[in-house]
Amino acid sequence: MIFDKLLEIFENVIPEVDSSEIHMESSLAEDLGLNSLTMMLLAVSIEDEYGISFDDSVQLETVRDVCKYIEEKTGSK
Repeated sequence: MIFDKLLEIFENVIPEVDSSEIHMESSLAEDLGLNSLTMMLLAVSIEDEYGISFDDSVQLETVRDVCKYIEEKTGSK
């Protein structure tokens, strides 16, 4: 499942955040504290894991947004 794999990626990118506190509705900036640098690290990690690339125009604000984007790009759930 994409969400479970994302939790692993979050653990590597933001180890200071307890992954048990990450939910589908968690805000990337407010709840998880991602700034532009950690957002870029997250994007690169996701791109490497799933073999996709992020469009510059995409607006991702929650973990659910990230999951949906990966689903759309990969065709998996």
